Amino acid sequence: MLIILTIFLVISTVVMVFLKKNREMLLLLGLCICLMMEIAGIMIYIAKKGGISYNVMQFFYFTDALRDKFRYLYISLGQLGFLITLGRLFFPYFLLNLALSYSMIEAIRRNNRLKTITLILPVLTTVLYYPSIYHKLVDTRESWQIYMAEGSMIWIVAYLIIATVLLLVEYASITMKLCKVQFRKIIISLLALTGIYLLYCRQDPGQVYKFYSSPFAWNKGIGYLQGNPSLISYITLITVSVVCCVMGFYSLFSFTSDNYTESKDDAIIRRKFDTARIGASMFVHSMKNQILSNKVIYKRISNLFEHEPPDMVKLKEYISALENANTNMLNRVEELYRHVKANEIYMVPVSMEDIVEAAVSRFHEKYPDVKVDKTFSGEIQILADKSHLSEAVCNIIANGYESMLEAGTAKTRDIEIKCYNERLYSVIEIKDYGKGMNKKLKKKAFDPFFSSKNSNHNWGMGLYYVREIVKSHLGQINIESVEGRGSSFYIMLPRYK
Repeated sequence: MLIILTIFLVISTVVMVFLKKNREMLLLLGLCICLMMEIAGIMIYIAKKGGISYNVMQFFYFTDALRDKFRYLYISLGQLGFLITLGRLFFPYFLLNLALSYSMIEAIRRNNRLKTITLILPVLTTVLYYPSIYHKLVDTRESWQIYMAEGSMIWIVAYLIIATVLLLVEYASITMKLCKVQFRKIIISLLALTGIYLLYCRQDPGQVYKFYSSPFAWNKGIGYLQGNPSLISYITLITVSVVCCVMGFYSLFSFTSDNYTESKDDAIIRRKFDTARIGASMFVHSMKNQILSNKVIYKRISNLFEHEPPDMVKLKEYISALENANTNMLNRVEELYRHVKANEIYMVPVSMEDIVEAAVSRFHEKYPDVKVDKTFSGEIQILADKSHLSEAVCNIIANGYESMLEAGTAKTRDIEIKCYNERLYSVIEIKDYGKGMNKKLKKKAFDPFFSSKNSNHNWGMGLYYVREIVKSHLGQINIESVEGRGSSFYIMLPRYK
């Protein structure tokens, strides 16, 4: 059993190294390495010590031959004990720092000294447990053995409790479903790994250093692995180990799989667009929307001439609107051309409300009578290129409304836009009540030149353009969609203030 667990830990660490190299992933990597070191050290120690039941031996090694390989492995007691020391003492450190990194509590997030302070106890205890130092302390003062064993367990338990509380508080504070689902996977994997750690953290390195030479060393440590454990102890050991392994590694695999899929999809999408220039495509797509808007005004003018005499007031009104639309189009052509030519995004501090209002204004050029329900959670500042980002938001609004037209819900429901802060992101949430998407369509939604609409006017560039703009703002975009019930788009941008 523990052989399999150790193998899974090795695989997990390798996968995480190649997958993502942000601070949280590196801390998670350290967590897995520490647990692997502790379990490997305990397995070697138990094999060398002997005196365990056949059932426990099978739990650890499966066969006598495998146990013998661990038993006769060339490693000194000092090296073995220090291996367990490192894994045992730094697991709580990495767990607590993960909790501190994920926490959005201002007093914690802004206090960089906390991460340094948390290192003091693990380092100090590691120094005291260094084989030569440990023997000098304990050989002359046997009471130090108890002080060090009990003292280390006190701060270890304290670290674990604080980390668990911080993680649960952070999870409870998350309101956005997508973030909550992702964070839940992290929490389950961390708590599962902590559960496995708690099974073996009572193994004091002093027991290894002293081996049989100290009654204290024999009585302390993993008590239920001494001799023949009771049936309840053995069942508890097996059950907790299996449950924690399954939950932990499934959640960890699911989390890493999501990140891998996202990275893989990014690469596929880029390859699909090798035949076209993104700047030109964005430019053309923007102009297409404006021309379609002008076409609507042209039809209204044509309809007026079907009546004798035509309504001159409305005619002047429509001509004025057409002139304004053309002027606006020329201004946007010039603006977009400058951006495309430079191939740059000009990001400056801007209100998220200004972005949304500009997007809605552009949307109303095409659909003037459509209501958009807007909710702003306070004044939110972001770093953004107002022209490009508002165009991207406008694309999502237009797509959502057209989907509602096809679904027949446009007259009964409104497009909803919410702006709020969620953890490290400022979020623009755009919700429609249209057709929605199945998993297949959802996966292809951001592909260039893909469109689910049967129309010559839809070239499949809208959502790809949106995605590229959001990526250029160092953000990410996610979709929640249920077929027949509508879709929610989440534009998640780094918080500015």
